[in-house]
Amino acid sequence: AADSLVPPANRLLSRAFDLNQLVAIYCCVKVGWPDALKNGVQSDRFLASHSNMSRTMTRRLLRACTVGGIFEEVRGGAGDVDDGGRRYVNTVLGDALRGDHPSMLKYFIQFNVEDMAPAQMQLWNSLGDDSLIPFSLAHNYSHTSNSVWQYYQDRPGQMIQFVKGLEALDEQNTRILLHDFAWDARCKAVIDVGGGRGSFLVNLLRMYPTLRGVLFDVPPVIDEAEAFLNNSHKDILDRTSFARGDFF
Repeated sequence: AADSLVPPANRLLSRAFDLNQLVAIYCCVKVGWPDALKNGVQSDRFLASHSNMSRTMTRRLLRACTVGGIFEEVRGGAGDVDDGGRRYVNTVLGDALRGDHPSMLKYFIQFNVEDMAPAQMQLWNSLGDDSLIPFSLAHNYSHTSNSVWQYYQDRPGQMIQFVKGLEALDEQNTRILLHDFAWDARCKAVIDVGGGRGSFLVNLLRMYPTLRGVLFDVPPVIDEAEAFLNNSHKDILDRTSFARGDFF
């Protein structure tokens, strides 16, 4: 209702600037500022040194991210900088972009900007030809239905970032799936095809201790999943099997 009070032109301008804000957030994630601010307030001089950037560019990016609610400028107080600089701290949004945050949003932002945004920018060039795939145009791959997955197969590092990014999207769906099906009454084992690092299986097996699980995905992802479960979820390893393959 409140949105309807804003003139249409202003609402469209706000949406047009969403891309600018996304890019600013992406840049602050790539230079590691949310992680650098994990333990509290830091000066712009510190953040410039941390990211090997000039203070001028550091202040511009900090200003953009502060307007976007990622950081908060802290004025005054003991230990304030004395050279005309400024100090910043994470907001709850900035904290959610840390590499160790359970939301994994850092990886979704990176995957969205690095892999998907270039494809979205190619949408116009593909509209007149059904055989053209925007993702393939953006990343110079053959125009086949499998081009997205081939791209990730050829780039294991990007594949892991992609998987972690999808985990951020899956979190809400996972909660629904866990409670809306009688898993223990109808299943003895569950195969999660394309299950990424196993975040769904981890939650499922913990909720239903009589179930067994099989995690199926491409080899680089399963390698990451085995390390992930061995480091953080050893309690369900005895009921988990790993299978490498390509369901396409």
